[in-house]
Order: sequence, then structure tokens, then C-alpha cells
Amino acid sequence: MKVITKLTKLQIEILQALKDGQLMTVDKNNMPWLGVRAIQPQTRYFLTENKLVTRKDKKRSVDALGNGFTISEKGLAILDKNQE
Repeated sequence: MKVITKLTKLQIEILQALKDGQLMTVDKNNMPWLGVRAIQPQTRYFLTENKLVTRKDKKRSVDALGNGFTISEKGLAILDKNQE
């Protein structure tokens, strides 16, 4: 399994926004959004596959209104390491 040590500037910005309380949402076309800013699907897949983000409510669909992704504990730890 690949160990993540370094994030890109964009990945850090997204994780910081999630840490600050924003929610990464997914629309009906499976396009991820951070507020009004579209995010490349590859970025979302990287964050989810590496468990840096987690679903807000795992009982509901990720594209359900008010649901989406928040930062995970692993994401918080990696974010802190990348900001040192």
C-alpha cells in the first residue's frame, strides 16, 4: 500500500476547506463540488481512495441533498504533516 507523505497544493486547499467546515458535494452527474468550485473527479477519487475524506452521513447517498464528504482523521493527520 502506498504511503502518502506529500500532497499537491490543490489537495491541501480542499482538505483545509473541509477542515474549516465546508462540504465536498457530488451532483447527479457524479461531479464533485466544493461550494461553487468544481473539482476534478481524479482529485475526489484520490482523496476517497486514500481515505483522506469520509462521507458525512454514511446511511444516505453521497449525492443526497445535504450530504457529501468531510475530512477524515487520516486526512487531518496528513494535512497537519503537509503544513509543517
